Amino acid sequence: MTRKQREELVDTIFSSILEGSNTDLLPFMNDNVEFHICLGNQLYSDSFSATFMGLSGASNFFSTCRQFIEFTRIVPKDFHHEDNKMIVRGDLECQMLTTGTLWTSSWMQIWTIENDKINKMRMFADYHHTAVHRHLSKKPEANISTRH
Repeated sequence: MTRKQREELVDTIFSSILEGSNTDLLPFMNDNVEFHICLGNQLYSDSFSATFMGLSGASNFFSTCRQFIEFTRIVPKDFHHEDNKMIVRGDLECQMLTTGTLWTSSWMQIWTIENDKINKMRMFADYHHTAVHRHLSKKPEANISTRH
């Protein structure tokens, strides 16, 4: 698979996610596919990380996302290739269905492709609004100086 074909594969997956089509994604994945997800800032309790294994795990991941998130925009910006790995950086915008909160984030994904199919995907994204909100709303304790 060429670099261009790898990029097109990821673009196809993003398009399917935006269209809400989960089952269209499984033919692009190896039977033992792994999805590793790390969302949020690990310093805060509302962070989320999980690993989904195999085709059933991948299907579960996409179904779970659909229950809580409506993606409105996924924009890959940079593609970096090394052997059978591709690092993709970009931005996304979605609405959290449980709260109606708009979530925008920059993200990075590491895709491993073997035999023209996805073998592994690792995603890292931040909850910008959560971190900013907590930072601005937290008051320093009386015995802590905020001067540097």
